[in-house]
Amino acid sequence: RVKVATLGGMATSIMTTRAAIMGAEGVDGLRLKVESTKPEESTILKKLGPLGELINSNSQPFPGGEALERAAPGSSEVVMTTTYLDEGLRVTRNKDRSDDDVFVWVRVGEFGGGNTASL
Repeated sequence: RVKVATLGGMATSIMTTRAAIMGAEGVDGLRLKVESTKPEESTILKKLGPLGELINSNSQPFPGGEALERAAPGSSEVVMTTTYLDEGLRVTRNKDRSDDDVFVWVRVGEFGGGNTASL
């Protein structure tokens, strides 16, 4: 989930990319395949009230994985390696890129609740 803004920050939305777990890579890695991307929590659609809610709930996600594969075969897959993990924090890196690509997830709420926030 990434927050994006346009029009000088007046219009924002959360872009959510969904991926499938393709398998394990060693003891600390997962191979993921991008499936789709969809804007959520759009400030423009919220201003439309019930009509905006209807549009948001009926809009189809963009087939991001398929588009990536058409542009460059294999580009929809990535290996994410977990470098730190505890009950409330997970630090993951993209195995195929530099160590500068660091992803941090923080658990929100009670353990086992399934809610996380990425930083």
